[in-house]
Amino acid sequence: MSKYQEIVNTIIQQIDTGRLKRGDKLPSVRQLSQTFHCSKDTAQKALIELKYQKYIYPILKSGYYVLEDNHQDDMIPAITPSDYHYLAYENFRTCVNETLIGRENYLFNYYHRQEGLEELTQSLQNLFLDESVYCKQENIVITSGTQQALYILSQMNFPNQKKTILLEQPTYHRMNELVKSQNLPYLTIKRDFEGLDFKRLEKLFKEGDIKFFYTIPRFSNPLGLSYTLKEKENLINLAHKYDVYIIEDDYMADFDKAANVPLHYLDTHDRIIYLKSFSMSLFPALRLGGLVLPKKLRKRFLADKSLIDYDTNLIMQKALSLYIDNGMFAKNKKYLRQIRQQKSLEFKKEVHLSRICIPYHLSQNILTLELPAKLRKSFLKKKLKTVDWLEKNYIKNCPYQYIQLQKETDWKEVIRVLHTSFSQSVQ
Repeated sequence: MSKYQEIVNTIIQQIDTGRLKRGDKLPSVRQLSQTFHCSKDTAQKALIELKYQKYIYPILKSGYYVLEDNHQDDMIPAITPSDYHYLAYENFRTCVNETLIGRENYLFNYYHRQEGLEELTQSLQNLFLDESVYCKQENIVITSGTQQALYILSQMNFPNQKKTILLEQPTYHRMNELVKSQNLPYLTIKRDFEGLDFKRLEKLFKEGDIKFFYTIPRFSNPLGLSYTLKEKENLINLAHKYDVYIIEDDYMADFDKAANVPLHYLDTHDRIIYLKSFSMSLFPALRLGGLVLPKKLRKRFLADKSLIDYDTNLIMQKALSLYIDNGMFAKNKKYLRQIRQQKSLEFKKEVHLSRICIPYHLSQNILTLELPAKLRKSFLKKKLKTVDWLEKNYIKNCPYQYIQLQKETDWKEVIRVLHTSFSQSVQ
């Protein structure tokens, strides 16, 4: 057996038997070379192989550390949501602690790189590749959450010299608030269970002076809708034809099927502005966002960002980079997907058995219902006081009757009230 293989096998055995545990620091290259009576190059090669196999991960200027059970990713044990929250917290805390080792420059000096920490943009480039978002590292920008990115994009001038923002309705309520509070010119287009009206969309693109169209292609907020491949292709073609940019807010991408590609994957004309949030897949308090910008927008975006944000939190940036690079993000995402899928399957069975007699859409563990016009909203609001009516997700008074229920709520009682009210209205 070669010295290289001996080092690899020995460290794997120590990890498997528990002699080396998660977070333990491995001996240095020099120490390994002395212990195994080999060259430093051989020791370094063995460590790189262990990193490739995801047994260990490197910390710059510190050394190599054990990555907990990452080689068993394909056999994920069942865990509860509280278990996941604890695991995600502990893993991220480990990364934050490692960030503070030998990082005096981040704490006592200005780093001043508006596009973000170089290590994190590299980590995100690799992460995006796994999610079918192919981009150059130079086109990735880190922001203090996606809300900051949306604010800058709504304010800055675009190469198409257009001014009007197009919003799907209903949509993310903070995007509605952003447009209204800044008195920005905007138009809206309805997106419901039937999808988008592409004839109207083309008319708006052609005549509406549209700067960009803000949309959530996968698991839209709040209705949980996703575009078909054909709809994505139509959207991309129209954007190119009428010189319109598209903001793709992909905040739920971590829970979609790999086959359901993002808009960015289909973009061959550099029209898509891709937004990635970590609030759903990690925790809401992590106010970091990843942004993939078309080349023509990058310089203007960074100039505007510099006016409101000297440096996005460097400690959190480095911690997130470590969290991604050492495999913790991928592992914990699998845990979270497992929890959500189990909830979704249980909820789907329960909903099917309830025989709901009005239009509805089930996305993950959220049930959205479209109420018939015959059901008086004012009457139902008195009856159903705890129901989310989604009114905040419309930029104007809600023209439709949608309600949203979650598995954790008393949704069966709500369905019973709706069935009774509907039966009375048609008699």
